[in-house]
Amino acid sequence: FVSMRTALLFASCFLLAFAATDDSVPQSKGKVLVTGASGMIGSFVARELVNRGFEVHGVLRFRTHWGNLRGLIDVVKWHKGDITDSFFVSRLIEELRPEAVYHFAAQSLNGISLSAPKLSFDVNVIGFLNVLEALRASNLTGTRVLHAGSSTVYGKTAETWEGPIPEHAPLLPATQYGVSKAAAEMLGRQYWYAHGIPVITGRFFQQVAPGGPETLAIQDFSKQVAMIEAGLQPPVLIHGNLETLRDMTDVRDSARVMVDLLRVGEPGDVYNVCSNRALPVRTILDLLLAKSTHKSITTQVDPSRLRTFDEKILLGDNSKLVGITGWKPSTQFEDTVQDVLDYWRTEVGVRYGTTKSCPGPSDEA
Repeated sequence: FVSMRTALLFASCFLLAFAATDDSVPQSKGKVLVTGASGMIGSFVARELVNRGFEVHGVLRFRTHWGNLRGLIDVVKWHKGDITDSFFVSRLIEELRPEAVYHFAAQSLNGISLSAPKLSFDVNVIGFLNVLEALRASNLTGTRVLHAGSSTVYGKTAETWEGPIPEHAPLLPATQYGVSKAAAEMLGRQYWYAHGIPVITGRFFQQVAPGGPETLAIQDFSKQVAMIEAGLQPPVLIHGNLETLRDMTDVRDSARVMVDLLRVGEPGDVYNVCSNRALPVRTILDLLLAKSTHKSITTQVDPSRLRTFDEKILLGDNSKLVGITGWKPSTQFEDTVQDVLDYWRTEVGVRYGTTKSCPGPSDEA
């Protein structure tokens, strides 16, 4: 007969083996670093990584808004610092020695790049250089890096290209932001060629979800609708050009393919992250007005919101990304619009409370 001690040892080994193969319990798959983790894209990718069982470390600036981090505060290990501080980045990379880096830290707004071009280059180019150089100096040439690129690198090409824009289309950026992202792409490719650091770039077309930058059209429209519903703004929604069409993807849908892309993408290569469909900005506005509880909202063009260069159609070809991941973007964009509006209803309530009255027609809002 088997002794009691031997039987207990056998049972323990069996239970450990069962736990190790139980897919219902996320198993740790290694250490990853997410820069820009408090942003809309970074926060949803961090959630996806946590759900897949990774040990996730996130970089936060010293004065970060924690609103996008609900549910992540206690499950991600946070490091406060700035991506433009090379000493901070070097120490962090050397200490963590991550197996993967998701680099989303950026100055990501076209409008800001026009008024603050140096800031855009410092964050988007020098910040990325700091990450790459830290990996090289720490001899972490096996660490895979996903760099968040941008569709703005196509720029003027969007005016002449027939159909969805593929990755091999000419790069003709028309803003400082677009130029900075093109430069960062080249930098990532150079570190792959020269130092063997496997950098993959996702060229992101417009990504949408609750918690996004309020300067984007869908976020700005939703905020204004929420302000009007709360009596904090006259029932006039201000807008810029409504005749443009934009390729939009819900980040909650694309977050999972970003994780897959870093795993299966070719180092030194680029992939469009987009839905392969373009929605008129006017349609987004009409959807929001239809969903509003205030049924008397009118609209008004603000000439200051009209850009000197604004692509009429910006539509991406995602076949390259779909081909290596099998990803199928969701088509339920009306649900996204509802969620963004509900987010701003809550956010407006938090920012302003319910006691502030709407300024009158002759008051300055």
